[in-house]
Amino acid sequence: MTAPDSAMRSAPGGRSRSGVTLIELMVVVGLMSVVLGLAVPAFSDWLGNQRAKAAARSLADLLLLARSEAIRTGNRYVVFFGNPGNTDASGNPVEKDGAWVPVLLINDGPPVGSDCQIGAGEAFEAIAPVDEIWWGVSYADAAVSTDSGAAPFNPSPPPDWDGATFADPSNAKVNWLLFRPDGMPVGFSGAAGSCGTIGGVGSGGGAFYATNGKRDFAVVVSPLGGVRLHVWNRSTGAWSG
Repeated sequence: MTAPDSAMRSAPGGRSRSGVTLIELMVVVGLMSVVLGLAVPAFSDWLGNQRAKAAARSLADLLLLARSEAIRTGNRYVVFFGNPGNTDASGNPVEKDGAWVPVLLINDGPPVGSDCQIGAGEAFEAIAPVDEIWWGVSYADAAVSTDSGAAPFNPSPPPDWDGATFADPSNAKVNWLLFRPDGMPVGFSGAAGSCGTIGGVGSGGGAFYATNGKRDFAVVVSPLGGVRLHVWNRSTGAWSG
C-alpha cells in the first residue's frame, strides 16, 4: 500500500509538515558556528588559566612540604629553582632523573652533614615543566606588597627573568632557599662543597612569579615560612589573594 498523497505534500512556502526548510537549517548551522567561534577561544583561555593556577598551587604545596618535612625529620631541605641551565653553587644542574626541572626539592640531611648541594639520592620532590607557563610576569608592574625578597622584582618578559626575589645574606640574588629543621626559610650564599654563609631568621622571605602570557601568578614565602598564592588583576592593576 501507498500513503495518501496528502501525507507527502509540502505545506505552503515549501515547508514539509514534519521538517524544516533548507534555509532554516542553514540559519541554524550559521548561528551554531558563531556561538562555537565565541565559546572555543574563551574555553581555551579558561583552560590555560586553570592549568597555570594549578602549577602555581603545586609550587606552593611543594614549599609547604619542604617546611613540614624539615620540621618532621630535623633535616635541612633545600629548594632549587630557575630556568634551564641553572645549577647549585657547585655547578650541579637542577635536574631530576637527568632532565631539567623548574623546581627541585632535596633532603640535604642533618645540619651537621648538610652541604646545600644537589647530591645523588637527595632529590625528594620536583615540579616538572608545564607547557606555556614560564617564570616571570607578563602584565604585573609591581611586586606583591608582602614580598620581602631582597633581590629585585624585574617585570621582564620570559625568559629574561627567572621570576624570583630570593637573596643570600649579602642580598645577592640566588636561585635557592633553605628550610631549617625548625621550619624557618633562610637564605645562604653557597660555596663549592658547602652552604657558605647561612642567614638568620627572616632572611628567607621572597616570592616566585610565573605567567602563562595572559595571567600572572605569585607565590610568596613569608620570613617565617608562611606560603600564599596571589593573582595579578589586570582590571585593578594590583595583586589579589
